[in-house]
Amino acid sequence: MFMIGQGERVVPVGEPEPQHCPRCDEERDFQPQLAYKYGEFDLLFGFVYGRRYQLACPECNHGWRLDRREAERRYGKPDIPFRLRYGFFLLLGLFAALGAAYLANPPLP
Repeated sequence: MFMIGQGERVVPVGEPEPQHCPRCDEERDFQPQLAYKYGEFDLLFGFVYGRRYQLACPECNHGWRLDRREAERRYGKPDIPFRLRYGFFLLLGLFAALGAAYLANPPLP
């Protein structure tokens, strides 16, 4: 049985920054975050799509989107699990290896 799924994760990427929140109307420590969506096949092979960096208020979640290049330069690359970051390429490599093995050793008639 195969399992197919999708989800979204929010990962903090840096130290909180004091900002004025227009919704709370107070000075809050906004948390820089990476929000990404992912899909997975059989819980082993995944892929990441829809990455966005954001600065969010811890109380009301109001915030701003950040430029991806600037955020990666400032906070560094975030820790996305290996199976989600490179899982799709591993699945393609597995299919290619199985196809090459089949072509190298065809079944007997």
